[in-house]
Amino acid sequence: MKSFEFYSPTRVIFGRDAADSIGSVAAAYGKKALLVYGRNSIKKSGLHGRIIKSLTDTGIEVIEHSGVSANPQLSHTLDGAGLAKDAGVDFIIAAGGGSVIDESKGIAVGACTDEDLWKYYARELVIEKALPVLAVQTLPATSSETNQAAVLTNDKTGDKYSIRSPLIVPAVAFLDPVLTFTIPVQYTAYACFDIMTHLLEGYFTTTEKFAPVHDGFVEGMVKAVMKSLEVILEKPDDYDARASVMWAGALAWNGLCNAGLEGASIPCHIIEHPISGLYDIAHGAGLAAVVPAFLRYKKDELSSRILKFGKDVLMMDGRPDCEAVISAYESWIKKIGCPLSMRELGIENPDIDTMTEQAVTLAAQWGASGYNADDFRAVYNSCV
Repeated sequence: MKSFEFYSPTRVIFGRDAADSIGSVAAAYGKKALLVYGRNSIKKSGLHGRIIKSLTDTGIEVIEHSGVSANPQLSHTLDGAGLAKDAGVDFIIAAGGGSVIDESKGIAVGACTDEDLWKYYARELVIEKALPVLAVQTLPATSSETNQAAVLTNDKTGDKYSIRSPLIVPAVAFLDPVLTFTIPVQYTAYACFDIMTHLLEGYFTTTEKFAPVHDGFVEGMVKAVMKSLEVILEKPDDYDARASVMWAGALAWNGLCNAGLEGASIPCHIIEHPISGLYDIAHGAGLAAVVPAFLRYKKDELSSRILKFGKDVLMMDGRPDCEAVISAYESWIKKIGCPLSMRELGIENPDIDTMTEQAVTLAAQWGASGYNADDFRAVYNSCV
C-alpha cells in the first residue's frame, strides 16, 4: 500500500426529515444563501418549501438559481456565479443530485474569482478560494456531497472536465432516504451503476498483490448496492434499501476506496465523460455501455481481478473464464434495465474521433498513464 492523505471533513446529517434542520445548521455560515436546484422536482416533492421555511425561520435570506441540467453546463454555472457575486451571498445550498451539487461547487469557485472559470476545469488555474457549499442530496450516485470533485460540460465545445480541491468539499450533507422514493427505478439503476463503477474501477485496475482491506470494502459495498437495487426494483419505497444506496453513494467516491491503492485508475470514467458531454445522456447509463467493453478489451491484463470479481462479487461457481464473468455481468446490467451499447443509448453515429481526442486530454489531466488514443478508440468501437 502506498502512502496517502485522506481528508473527509463533511458533516453528514442522515435520516428522515434531515433537511428540516438546514436553517439552524446553515446559520453558522452566514445570513444570505444562494439556493441552487434543477427544475420542478424539489417543488413537486415539497422539499423546496421545507428548505425555504427552515432558512427564513432562522433569518437567512435566500436567492434562487434554478434550471440545472442533468449534465451541468458552463454557461448556466457562470450565470449562477454572477448572481452569487451580485447578491453578495455567504454560502451556496445545493438541493438535488450530483449535477446540482457539481454546478454549485463551480458557482462557489466562480463567485470568488474574476478569472475565466473554465481555466480551473482545464487545469490552467488552481482554486484558491470558494464559498462554503451545503448539499441536500436527492439522487445519490456521485459522492459529490462528500468529495472534492465537480464535473462540468462546456456547452460551446462539448468538453466535459472536472475540478478537484479540498476547498469545494461540502461543509454539510443532508441525506434523507425518503427524498429518493420518487426517483424512477430506471434512473435509480443508472445511479447504482455509477456508484458501483466508482467502487470497481480501482478494484479492477490496481496492481496491488495484497489489498484485503480495499478488496473487502469494495466487494461488500458492491454486493450491498446490487442487493438493495434489486429490492428497490420490486418496492421503490423500501426505506432500508433506499437508505443503503444513499449511504453507499456518499462513500463510494469520497476517496476512501482507492486510498493508498497502487495503480488504481478510472479509465471507464475517462471514456464515458466525452459520451455524456457530447450527447447529454445519463452518466450512469453511459458507464453501463462502457464498462463491459473496457473489461473485454483489457481482459488479458486484468484477468486476475476480473476472475476475483466473478468469484467474490457475482458469486459464480466453478472456474469461469474472463469472458464468462463479463457476460454474466452484462446479463445483470441488462436485467436492471441499463444499456449495453451506443445504439441502446440512442447514439446511432457517434463521433469516435472527437470522443477519443477528449479522452486523451482527460487521461493527461487526471494522470492516468498506460492508456492511449488507440485504447480509447478500440473501446468506443466495441461500444458501437
